[in-house]
Amino acid sequence: MAFELYEHVRIKKNGLFGQVIDITDGKNGPVYTVESDAKGYRDDSDYPSVWPLYDCKETEIEKA
Repeated sequence: MAFELYEHVRIKKNGLFGQVIDITDGKNGPVYTVESDAKGYRDDSDYPSVWPLYDCKETEIEKA
C-alpha cells in the first residue's frame, strides 16, 4: 500500500497519529517521514523537535 504526501497515518509502534511530509526511496522500498500531530518533545522520535518526526517503512504505518 503506497501513501501520499500529507496523508494522515498512524504509526503502529507507538500509536501516534501524524502526516506524511516526505517520501524518499530507500534500499528496501520507500521511507516515509511522518510529522506527529501531537506537539511536544518525545524521546522515541527520529528527529526530536516541538513537532516530532519519524522515519517509517511502509509496513510500520497505516491509514488513519
